[in-house]
Amino acid sequence: MLRTRLARIVAFIALLLISFFLVRFWDFTIPSVGRAHYQAVFLTNGQAYFGRYVERLGPYIKIEDPYYVQQSKAATETTQAEQKLVRRGSELHNPEGAMLVPKSAILFVEDLTDSSQFAQFMDKDRGK
Repeated sequence: MLRTRLARIVAFIALLLISFFLVRFWDFTIPSVGRAHYQAVFLTNGQAYFGRYVERLGPYIKIEDPYYVQQSKAATETTQAEQKLVRRGSELHNPEGAMLVPKSAILFVEDLTDSSQFAQFMDKDRGK
């Protein structure tokens, strides 16, 4: 009687673990995003953030040391608008280094190569 109950508990735990891994890695591949040092996270509202993407359990992902592109208006019709990469944290509300983003707001995520101008700028800005 005790052995039967123990066997059922062990079988239930094994089934639970197998179910977790089947759901987590449904396509049976290890996720490749996040292997590079920096990622670009594109949101459904058109914004993009650049930094270290951290996958988390639950409804949010984490972006550590986020940057974004800030565009200023052109001074005249003949000049182009200026774009620059800005480290998040200098805004009026003075946010801390990391930010949480709802997974439902993410359109896609891409790894940045080490030769990316954004990655090189972030390394230089952070003193690496």
